[in-house]
Amino acid sequence: MDSRLTDAPRLKDRWFKKQGLDYYAQGENEDYLADEILSLRPAEATAALRAGDEAWDILRTAARKSAFMDDRLAGLGIPEFARPLVQWSVENEWDNFLVGRFDFAGGLDDLPLKLIEFNADTASLLPETTIIQPEVIRKAGLRPAPNDLLKALETNARRLGGGRSDTAIAATHLGSEDDSHNVDVLAKVSTAAKWGRTDNVMLPTLEINPDEGVFYEAGTGKWIHYGTMIKFFPWDFAALEEPELWEYLAELVMAKKLRVFNPAWTMLLQSKALLAYAWEDNPGHPLLLPTAFDPANLPRPLDGYVRKPVFGRMGENLEIVMNGRNVVAQTDGDYGNGPVIYQEYAEYATDRDKHRYQLSTYQAPAACGLCCRRQDDMIIDDDGEFVSLALMKEKVSLRF
Repeated sequence: MDSRLTDAPRLKDRWFKKQGLDYYAQGENEDYLADEILSLRPAEATAALRAGDEAWDILRTAARKSAFMDDRLAGLGIPEFARPLVQWSVENEWDNFLVGRFDFAGGLDDLPLKLIEFNADTASLLPETTIIQPEVIRKAGLRPAPNDLLKALETNARRLGGGRSDTAIAATHLGSEDDSHNVDVLAKVSTAAKWGRTDNVMLPTLEINPDEGVFYEAGTGKWIHYGTMIKFFPWDFAALEEPELWEYLAELVMAKKLRVFNPAWTMLLQSKALLAYAWEDNPGHPLLLPTAFDPANLPRPLDGYVRKPVFGRMGENLEIVMNGRNVVAQTDGDYGNGPVIYQEYAEYATDRDKHRYQLSTYQAPAACGLCCRRQDDMIIDDDGEFVSLALMKEKVSLRF
C-alpha cells in the first residue's frame, strides 16, 4: 500500500479563497485534505466503477421489490404515513435520479470490493471530488483517476430537465457550511444544464404552502416561487423529525406542483436495511456483505460484524463486534435510538500508519467518478481525511 502513496502538493490559500473553498483548508479542517496522493492501478479503478454500476442495479431492484411489501417497508424504517409518497414516487419518478455515492471496503492490494452503503440523499464530497482533487492531481503532474463527475452531472441534469419557465430552482440544505458548498456544486450544474435561476437557500428560510408551493421572501413583499428543489437534506429527516414538512412536500409533489431531486423513492436506497434485503435476494453475491436484522442470522457472526443504524450518517453510532461479544470500536452520535442492521465486517486496505482506505463511486446514475477517504481508526467517520486519487501508468511488456 505504501508504495503507491506520494506526497501531495499543498494548494495555496489564495487558490482556496478564489474558489470560495477556504472552509476545506482552515480551522478544524486544516488537516482534512490528506498530505498524500493514492495511485490506483487501472484495473482497480475499472473494477470500482463496474462495482458501482452493479451495486446500483442490485439496490434498485431490491428497492422496487420492497416498495410494495408492507413487511419490508416496516423493516426499512418507512413510517406508514410516508409510504404513499414513496410508492407514488416509485411509480412516477423512477428515473428521476440526480446523484448518489457508493462507499466500498477493499478494492486495493487484492482485497475484494465489498459494498458498505449508499449515500442516496446527501452525497457529499462533491467540492472535494470535482474541484480540489483535479487541482491536486494537476499540480502533482500525475495522471488522474477516472473522474467525469461534473460532466456526468451536467449530462444527467439535461436529461432530467428539472426547470420550469415560470419558477426558479431552490438548492436547499439545513445550514451547515459543508452542505452549502455541496449545494453550490449542484446549483452550478443546474445552471449549466439551463434549468433556470438556481438559488442556494437554507430550508428554514423557505415558506412551504401545500396548496401554492415553495417560496422565499427576497425582500419586503418580494417572493420567489420555486417549482423545483435540489434537496440536500435527508428524506428520513423529514419523515422522522419533521412529519409536517413531509406531508407538505408529499402534497406538492403528488400534485405535480414541485419536483424534488433526489425524489422520495430514494429513501428506500438510503435505508441501510435495504442491504439486508439485497442480501436476502442475492445470497452469496461477491459484491455484497452478509447483512441481517439479527447477528445470529449472519453466516459467520464470530468473524466480526458492524452494528449500524438504519438511517445513520457520518459513521455515527456504529459498533464493531468481534467474536460475537467484544466491542472493539464504537462511535457516538445522533442515531442511537432508531432501528439497526448487522453487516459482516469487511477488510480495508491499510498503510504503515494504520490508515484504512475507503473507495467511493459516484452514480449519476451510471458510475462516473472515484474518490477516497482514509482514517487511522477502525471506523471511518466525519473525521476522515480526503485523499486525492491518481492513476498508475500501465507497464507495457515488450517482446522481441
